[in-house]
Amino acid sequence: MRNNTAELEELVDGTVNIPTIPTVLTEVTAICNAADGSARDAAKVIEKDAAIASRALRLVNGSLYGLKSPVANINLACSILGLRVIKNLVVQATVLQAFGDTQSLAGFDADWLWQHAFKTATACRLLAEDAHFAKGLPKDDAYTCGLIHDIGKLILLESSPDRFGQALQQSATRGVPLATAEHELFGFDHAQVGGLLANRWKLAPAVQEAVVNHHARPDDAEAFAQGLLVRMGNSIAHLAVDNSGGYHGDICDAAALAGFGLAPERLQTILAAARAANMAS
Repeated sequence: MRNNTAELEELVDGTVNIPTIPTVLTEVTAICNAADGSARDAAKVIEKDAAIASRALRLVNGSLYGLKSPVANINLACSILGLRVIKNLVVQATVLQAFGDTQSLAGFDADWLWQHAFKTATACRLLAEDAHFAKGLPKDDAYTCGLIHDIGKLILLESSPDRFGQALQQSATRGVPLATAEHELFGFDHAQVGGLLANRWKLAPAVQEAVVNHHARPDDAEAFAQGLLVRMGNSIAHLAVDNSGGYHGDICDAAALAGFGLAPERLQTILAAARAANMAS
C-alpha cells in the first residue's frame, strides 16, 4: 500500500462511508471459522434471508452440480454446497444487496461494472485452479476477489460523486489508469477502499491482499502474486467484451498474460467462460 494501514484508514474514513458487515455474513463467517461449524448451522442462518436462500437453491440446481432431481430444501442444498461455497454465495448476495442500486454517472456505467465483476470473478476462479497462479487463494476465494475487486469504485461514487467524476474525466482525457487519477484526487484508490471493506467484512486475509494489490506492486512476493491473479482476471474480463465501461484501467494484453505463464489455449478457455458469465448465471 502507498499509505500504511492506520494512515489509510484515517484518510478513507474521513472521505467515504464503508458499510458495516451485514449480520448474515457475520453469522456465516463465524460458522465457517468455528471448528464445529457445519452446513446445517449455515442453513439455519440462510433460510432466514429469502434472497440468499433463493440463490443457494438456484446454484445447487444449476448445471455445475448436475443433480438428477431438483433440490428444494435449504438444509440439503447447504450440505451439497459445503461451507466454503456457502460463504462465497453469502458474500456475493450481500455485496449485491449493499451496492446493487448504485446509480451510474457520466463516464461510469454501474450495470456494466456489475457484469464486469462477474466476468472477472469467473476468470479469477479458473486462474486459481492452476497452482502456478493460485498462491494461497482457493478458487472460491479467488472468485470473491474478482467479484469485489472494483467495489471501491461504487463506494467512492456513492460517497463523493463529484470528485470521483473528476477522476473518471482525468483518466479518460489523460489516458491514465483510473486508480492513478483516484490516488491523485483522493490520496487513495478504489483498490485500497475495496481492501479495507474486505478487511472489515472479515474476508480471508488472502482475499484482502489480492483486492488491495490488484493495481499495486507490493514488495511482498505472495501479496504481489495474489494481486497479480486479480489483475490477470480483470484483464481477461476486459479482453472478453467490448470495453464500453468508460474507464481506462491497468490492463494486461494477451502477450503480457502469456509472459506471466498463461498458455494461449488456456487463455482462450478462460476468455470463453468470462464472455458467458453474467449476473443472471
